[in-house]
Amino acid sequence: MKLYSMDNAICIGKGMVGKATMNALGITDFIDTSESTMTYKEARTRKKFFFVCVPTPTKNGDCDISAVDNVIQAIISQEGEQPIIIIRSTVYPGACKYLMSRHSIRSIVHLPEFLTEATWKQDAEHPDLIVIGSEDDNYAREVEALLRSRYKTEEIHRTDTATSETLKYAINGFYALKVVYANELFDFCQRAGANYGTIKNCMYQRKWIGKNHLEVWFRHGLEEQPVRGVRGKCLPKDLEAFANYSKSKLLKTAKELNDVYIAK
Repeated sequence: MKLYSMDNAICIGKGMVGKATMNALGITDFIDTSESTMTYKEARTRKKFFFVCVPTPTKNGDCDISAVDNVIQAIISQEGEQPIIIIRSTVYPGACKYLMSRHSIRSIVHLPEFLTEATWKQDAEHPDLIVIGSEDDNYAREVEALLRSRYKTEEIHRTDTATSETLKYAINGFYALKVVYANELFDFCQRAGANYGTIKNCMYQRKWIGKNHLEVWFRHGLEEQPVRGVRGKCLPKDLEAFANYSKSKLLKTAKELNDVYIAK
């Protein structure tokens, strides 16, 4: 497999996902709203791989991909060889196909990120899951070749875009369900006189449960008091969006329960 140099890559967006991508892959060039190392015009003449790491907030239950859409338009509006656009932003199932149809291109690849806010740097450098979603195997192979210049031994899964898009929501939705369950269990323990801390620690010892997302109290900022419920930049918006897109009664109920907890 031919390996590509990261000199052929640029990152669009320099938030947490953008910084993690640049740090882990050794990408030095970027375009951001506040500062950039080059323009889109310059990038099209010098870069092949465009990592899109812009925000996709959830608005009224829908994942807003307008920022991704605008970036793709900015990329393809400049002259240059066929770019490979690698979407790292969380997008709804079907978004990549929609964007390819909308912009009449085939070279969009989905590379979902699986980062935790507190450990984003380590998560990006040593990923436990790498998934490439593509509708064209040639582009998927090229992205894998690029990643192999950094990730020598990690397993890389290749699939279609709908699967990779859904996988991101499936994982974050499951995490959110665990948090909501923990909050429900905590309230029951309060009523029953049971020690939730002991129960939580014992549950963590079970290998099938895992070591995360049973914390009831979430510390939101260094100076603020701990609060309850599903919090952070990703899980709440992804829970709402996945509940909406999937029409899952379970996820919708979890969203409603979480709204009560975060309002406390």
